[in-house]
Amino acid sequence: MAIVKMDKFNLFSFEYDRSLLLDILQKFNYVHFNDLKVDDDEDYLKEVDNSNRLLEIDENISKLDYAIYSLEEYLENGKVKLNKKDMSIENLNKEGLNFRFDKIYPKLKEDLDLRDKAKDKIKELRANNVELEPFKNLDLSVEEIEHSHRFFVEIGTITDQFYKDFDKDLVKENFSQSFVVEISKRDNVNFLYAISSLEESDRFKLFLRDHGFSKSIIKTRKKANEQIYLNNKKIEEEEKKLRDNEKRIKDFIELLPDLYLYKTYLENLRRKEASSEYFLKTKRVDMIEGYIPRNLNKKFKDDLDQALGDGYLLEINEAERDDSDVPIILDNPKLIDPYDSIVETYSLPKYNEVDPTLLVSIFYTIFTGFMLGDFGYGLLLFLGTLILPKVVDLPKSTLKMVRLFKRVGLSACVFGLIFGSFFGGIIPIPGLIDTQKDFNTLMIISLIIGGISLFTALGVKAYMLIRDGDPLGAIFDVLFWYMAVGGAIAWFLLENEAKKIAMIVMVVGMVGIVLTGGRENKTVAGKAAGGLYSLYGISSWIGDFVSFLRLMALVLSGGFVAYSVNLIVAMVWSAGIIGKVAGVIIFVGFQLFNLFLSTLSAYVHSLRLIYVEMFNKFYEGGGKKFRQMIEDSKFINIIRGGYNG
Repeated sequence: MAIVKMDKFNLFSFEYDRSLLLDILQKFNYVHFNDLKVDDDEDYLKEVDNSNRLLEIDENISKLDYAIYSLEEYLENGKVKLNKKDMSIENLNKEGLNFRFDKIYPKLKEDLDLRDKAKDKIKELRANNVELEPFKNLDLSVEEIEHSHRFFVEIGTITDQFYKDFDKDLVKENFSQSFVVEISKRDNVNFLYAISSLEESDRFKLFLRDHGFSKSIIKTRKKANEQIYLNNKKIEEEEKKLRDNEKRIKDFIELLPDLYLYKTYLENLRRKEASSEYFLKTKRVDMIEGYIPRNLNKKFKDDLDQALGDGYLLEINEAERDDSDVPIILDNPKLIDPYDSIVETYSLPKYNEVDPTLLVSIFYTIFTGFMLGDFGYGLLLFLGTLILPKVVDLPKSTLKMVRLFKRVGLSACVFGLIFGSFFGGIIPIPGLIDTQKDFNTLMIISLIIGGISLFTALGVKAYMLIRDGDPLGAIFDVLFWYMAVGGAIAWFLLENEAKKIAMIVMVVGMVGIVLTGGRENKTVAGKAAGGLYSLYGISSWIGDFVSFLRLMALVLSGGFVAYSVNLIVAMVWSAGIIGKVAGVIIFVGFQLFNLFLSTLSAYVHSLRLIYVEMFNKFYEGGGKKFRQMIEDSKFINIIRGGYNG
């Protein structure tokens, strides 16, 4: 439940040791480099440029991705069954270096190119057959038509729109040596050839043009039916080539696990080589600056000693709390680390802030469970998240999300028992609150949860101020707000003497806010204006409290939908066996759909309550994520010491 403490280091090593240094740093893994830049007056320094090496690696990754994608097309289920491996970075590098992708890829690429060439040829021949199909009954070759010197002959098309009056108009024009022969028809297009004597050809051409005649370009010098026959023979030959190519390609499928491993190797190689571009160099020396976790301080020195001996100079100091460049690692126990993703989605804390994950884990679980508020839904969600990792191999990030929803499911079960709701009341269970009647109770509970959440968040701010040596700030910026807001709530709820005491507490708090809210301003007028503006912020508290009514709104909406589904099921249930089958289908389908919508709504609206209503009381965020030098893939888990991120 904390941000990992960091040390800042400055490292000087010889340029000829750079490759060795990068190897040892990647093995160490938990090193985050600052991106050093050369100032104008530092002409003795240069930035390290490793772009050529990175380009080479990127080209290999691109080739590898193409190879993997092409082979995965031939898998029966679209993927290969893999047992995710655990490997050290040394073994991964050894396997990657020994894998001869440079020998495999040219052979695979040749077969893929031949396959694509065969596919393109088949596609071209079939397209040509489609074009020739309307002319297959034409007993003339294109060559015979085009080389006719005694007649005008042309093949083309006329749509039905123009063709319906074509014969009648042809007679009216009184052509004595011109006629049209229909070859075939497809859709609303008429395929025909037109013949005319040379004497009438000019007038006949004009007539054809006026009636929408469009000349056809036939891609053959032979008769259409002969060309179709030849095309079909070529298609058979190309399909045989294609089958042979694909058989050879499928022989490479057994290499897919090795290709996956090689991809992990290349991705980590790229990460290592890209790290050098954070360095500066002189003619002989590399200069490196960055951060390491404080508890790995000794190991860092030992690894450098082992790799470089006396050929380096290292300076390590405790990272400054207010240094905005300090990278962040959240170190939380397994019980609450699924909520890291919620914090990271908003923004990681700065190094001088507190890790809000514990706070998030408590209130986010309460919010989502309250909004779902059904024992049946919670049970389904819990069992689903319990079974899913056992049947599907999930990456770490997805596993964290599954564990998060497991906790949400348990919370929904608890609130489902409180509300006496099991799939909207399909099975009656005793509860403390009836969501279909006790609306005022739900509203009050929602506001109480909101008040506890907001006051807790404000209390975190007090802790941060006291921790940073500013106890007066905790009084001015927290205690006075407790008095102002808490006093206002107490004044509204209490009576008689207690109401008067609440009024006094509220007024003292408000006066304290006005007197201290603008204390950073220099002039009296500025202090007064700042104080009044700070007090105006009390209006935002009203909005924050009202926002927590969404807890009530969502549990009611989900509950009413579930109840409505049950009413529909009850209506059709009495209609014999058909009604019972329909009832089961309606119940299962719509309850699952309502579970999906309710879970999605609870997930999103709980995030809003955390990010907008709670975080704005104490949390700024904007921390940088720690860049590790090792990256897992969906195929390989790389073993590393220390933190696992």
